[in-house]
Amino acid sequence: MKAKVEILNDSIIKYNTAKFSTGLEWVTEFLSINHNREVRVYSWYKEESQESLLIPKAYEITPKHLKIEKLIEKEVDIGVSELIPSIKEFIQLGQNKKINFYDFISSPVQSVLRGLITNARFLGVRVIFQALKHLFTLYTNKPKKSGTYLIHKDLKKDQNMMATNNGVYFIDFGSSILTKYFFLTDIVELATDHKTYTVDFDIIENLIKELGAINYNSKFLKSQIYLLLLRRYLHFHPIDRANKIKMTNAKKFLINLDSLVSTFREKS
Repeated sequence: MKAKVEILNDSIIKYNTAKFSTGLEWVTEFLSINHNREVRVYSWYKEESQESLLIPKAYEITPKHLKIEKLIEKEVDIGVSELIPSIKEFIQLGQNKKINFYDFISSPVQSVLRGLITNARFLGVRVIFQALKHLFTLYTNKPKKSGTYLIHKDLKKDQNMMATNNGVYFIDFGSSILTKYFFLTDIVELATDHKTYTVDFDIIENLIKELGAINYNSKFLKSQIYLLLLRRYLHFHPIDRANKIKMTNAKKFLINLDSLVSTFREKS
């Protein structure tokens, strides 16, 4: 094996190995966490037919590798609104499934808590206080009956999606986890323009309606959105940290994030 991913004429082989990884990724690969997450997504996808959700066909699934369909990409702009039916079906793949330890330690809450600690000086007291307030609000206003949801957790406009002649496929599920309260993770990311620091709340609301969560407590939904937006800005790449303008804009966004999220559903 010369590489973790081997591209053949009509298929792709993804090997389960830590050989080409470093840092935390090495740990997750060594423990086969990412591989097992991919395997369960492919397994759950096979359990029932989907109307909109597309993922590559799996030809071989073993403890050592995945052999999947090779897709032919089509150069088109992917509209987020068009993805809502697919995101809904992806989320629903996790219904009635059991959350494991690795889902728990990879949850958005754990990510937020780690980020608050490691970025305390950058964030400042105000943002940290608001984050803790929203964590408290989230859990005190959570739905009385909450199922489990599957989230990709690494779905972005230019990443882990591929447009083809058959439609848009979701790919690479090594970061996917089951969650009880953060079913908006993927749509919040896709509805956010990180260059202009704006959020299209209408897109988020559309998914909420599709999922039948329209009557969920607004405080719960707002706190979920706040924490998911905050999480995105708690793990900066060293290149970003070296960019003073980018960090200044990010700090300004985080300081005003509580006010921004408060506008969600203010018209309804």
